[in-house]
Amino acid sequence: MSAMQRLLAVLFGLSCLVVLPAVASAGDYGALAYSRRTGALGWSYNYDDEDAARERAMDECRKYARDCKIGRVFTNTCVMVARDGTRMGWAWDGTDDARRRRAIQECRGDGGRNCSIVARFCTGEAGD
Repeated sequence: MSAMQRLLAVLFGLSCLVVLPAVASAGDYGALAYSRRTGALGWSYNYDDEDAARERAMDECRKYARDCKIGRVFTNTCVMVARDGTRMGWAWDGTDDARRRRAIQECRGDGGRNCSIVARFCTGEAGD
């Protein structure tokens, strides 16, 4: 192959990269942070590592409260959060209906009376 043919082959290959759409890949990690005192929530999803997911969830929660802590880190799953004031519950995995029921049940078990779903998010391949 001549130098000119190699150059044309390289240029053609590069032009294919520009024309073809990039395939987005969602990260596997998500996290949920909350404040027991205020009921503030923060969450993250589709992060490539656990530390980044934790940091984002804490940053979001700290917009509303100073006493936030991580409730849980999730990978490749969907999550629902129920809340009634400062009382809350969350559930992951299973169907949407099962998560909804479990999150509300957990919230009621935490003392909530009028618990309702306030957040839903999926991480990684579960969000596809």
